[in-house]
Parts: sequence; C-alpha cells; structure tokens
Amino acid sequence: MADQAVSMADTGKASQQRTLLNAFLGGPLWAAHHGMWGLLAACAIVEVIGLVVLLRGIFAAEGSSGANFWLGLVVIVVARSLTAVAGALSVARGERHRVDAGVNTGTTTLIGLAILVFGYGLTIYRFVAPAPADFLMKFPAPRGLDTSTAQVFDDAVTWMKRNWVDFFDGLTAILRIVLNFLEVVFVSTPWPVVALVALLLAFWLSGWRAMLFTAACLAYLGLFGFWEKSMGTLALIATSVIICVLFGLPLGILAAKSRKAMTVLEPVLDVMQTLPTFVYLIPAVAFFSIGKPPGVIATVIFALPPIVRLTALGIRQVPKNVKEAAEAFGASPLQMLLKVELPLAVPSIRLGINQTIMMCLSMVVVAAMIGAGGLGLDVIRSLQMLKTGQGFLAGIAIVVCAMMLDRMIRGRARRPTHTDP
Repeated sequence: MADQAVSMADTGKASQQRTLLNAFLGGPLWAAHHGMWGLLAACAIVEVIGLVVLLRGIFAAEGSSGANFWLGLVVIVVARSLTAVAGALSVARGERHRVDAGVNTGTTTLIGLAILVFGYGLTIYRFVAPAPADFLMKFPAPRGLDTSTAQVFDDAVTWMKRNWVDFFDGLTAILRIVLNFLEVVFVSTPWPVVALVALLLAFWLSGWRAMLFTAACLAYLGLFGFWEKSMGTLALIATSVIICVLFGLPLGILAAKSRKAMTVLEPVLDVMQTLPTFVYLIPAVAFFSIGKPPGVIATVIFALPPIVRLTALGIRQVPKNVKEAAEAFGASPLQMLLKVELPLAVPSIRLGINQTIMMCLSMVVVAAMIGAGGLGLDVIRSLQMLKTGQGFLAGIAIVVCAMMLDRMIRGRARRPTHTDP
C-alpha cells in the first residue's frame, strides 16, 4: 500500500511537471486549447508587449538595442512562467475542462490560434514596422460624415425652434411661474420662518438628530453669507425634483408593468444618465435661451433616471405571495397598484427621490453656466478669479445642502419602528 501511494504521488508529480512544461511552451495557445480564455487574454497581452520590445530592440539603433532585447525576452519568459503556474493550478483544481458544451479542444485551439495570429500580427506590425499602413494608424472614416450628420441635428433644432415656438414659450412661462413662486417661498420669506419650518420638517421626517444636523447646516449657510443664494438654489432644485417626480413615477410604474416599455426606456435612461452634462446645455439654451428655465430642463434630463429605475425596481420586488393574496381577495389592477404595490415600494421610491435630489444638486454648477445663478455662480466666479477659499466655501455650501436634504429624507427609513408588544 505504501509503495502504491508513493507511486501515485510520483505519477501526480510527473503529470504536474508535464502540465507546467506544456503550459510554458504553449503559452496562450495552451490556454486556448483548454478553454481558459481569461488566461489566454492576460498572457497574450503581456507577451505581445514583450515581443514588441524585443523586436524593436533588434531593429533599433545600436545604443538601446541590447537593453530592449533582453527586457522583452524577460517579459516573455515571465508571461509564460505565470501562464504555466496559473494553468497548472487550474488543472489541479479540476478546472481543466472549462470549454463550452459542444465545442471540442480542436475547435478552441483553432479559435485561439486565429485570435493570436490576428492580434500578434497587427500589433507587432504596427509598433515594429518603420512605416505602418495608414489604415492601422487612423480609422478609415468617410470624409465629411461627421459634418453631414451634425447638420441633420442642426436642421432638426432649427425646424423645432421655428415650428414649436409656442410650445417652448409656454413651457418657459410655466417654469418661470413655478420658479418665481418657490423663490418667494424660500428667499422672500423671513429667514427665521424658513429655518423653523425646515427644523420642524426634519424632526417630523427623521427625528431630533436630523433636526440638530439641519440646524448646523442652516447656521453654516447663514454665517458665511450663503443664505439667499442657497435658498435660490433650493428653489431651482425643488422645481426640478417636482418635475422629476411627476414624470418619473408614472414612467417607473409603466416600466415595471410592461416589459416592452422597459426595453424602450432602458437605453433612453442610459443615454440621459451617461451623456456628458455639458451636452444637455446645448439644446436647453437653443430652445429656452439662457436663464433658470434651461437650467431646470438640463437638470431634469440628468436627474430623472434614478427615480424611474428605482420605482420600477420597487414595484417588481413586491413579493408574489402578497400579490396573489390581493388577487384572491378580488383586488382590481388599480387597487393592486395603489394599495399593495406602491405602499410596499415606498422605500425604493424614497431612495429614488433621494438620488434624484442629489443628482439635481450635482448640476448646480453646470446650470449656473447658463444663468441659473445660486451657489453654482459663486463657484464659477471663484474659478474665474482664482479665489480658492471662496470657492471652497461655496462648494461646501452645496455639500451642506445635499447632506441636509439627504438626512431629512433618508432618516425616517433608518428610524426603528416598534410594532411588537
């Protein structure tokens, strides 16, 4: 028995050594043969860098050829060594056969060989050849495609400005009315009244700790001279959040109820959330001129996706057994939505509103560039005049407003509720 165990150990050691040798000699091609595509990619990237350095050392001037040659050779040996070790460990853990069902090792080897020939060949040719072909240096784009496509957008904007002028004027008027009303509420109302309402609201929503934090935030805004500008900023944020909620909740409900609607909305929301914020300013200024209304429009476009996504997520996460119980009691679709799904989705919806507010505040500086004013204007002026201290104070004021609203909205969700006797 002992001799048999020793023999098995020797056999296993010999097998592992063969695996190490085969992996070292084969490199990325060995990884492709065993279906280890991640290992193939890692080894190929490092190895092609080493090959480029080695070949440039061979064909370079005499001064640096020796150093580059040996550096490239070391990189290749290290890449192969790491590939051998990683491959041997994978095989030892029983992960040797990680090829998709129906694909044999011969097919994976051919696929890996084609990838390596294509990738190695083009990369080495690009960096080693004295004068590579133009199609590798620059993407062969058709001449004038960008200008002609941009002209299509320009013509569309011009047509909309000419034919939808009444719509844009009416929307601008509505936004100005809402903004003026909220500015009267926030700015013109005596500051003790605004502060008292904010403290009471914080206490009602989140408790006394949030109230104390709100008091500290309001004290900072007042003591450093940001009270009026912060109230103007909050008026703009409140207008944007109201619009986001009015449109975001129905869109979120529609996305949760209809898979087709979610399929259409998903890429639109991705574009709204990932498109650079400065891009929003171009159509906003084109349609609404400069001032606070275009700032609101740009802010709404950027801040709308979170509430749509989280509303849909909250409704989809309602337990099926709860909906089945409501259906068993004869609940109609409207009753199901209003009395079951939306109440259970409130935490997710609250989080969506919170994220929308935070994203609205992140647009304060960008919106100030087109005349929205508020705290963002102080940051821009500090940047223009290189007033570092004033810029920090204005930036901290924006952060203070964000943290104050965050504590007020999220605090109630963290507060424990004692329902058990």
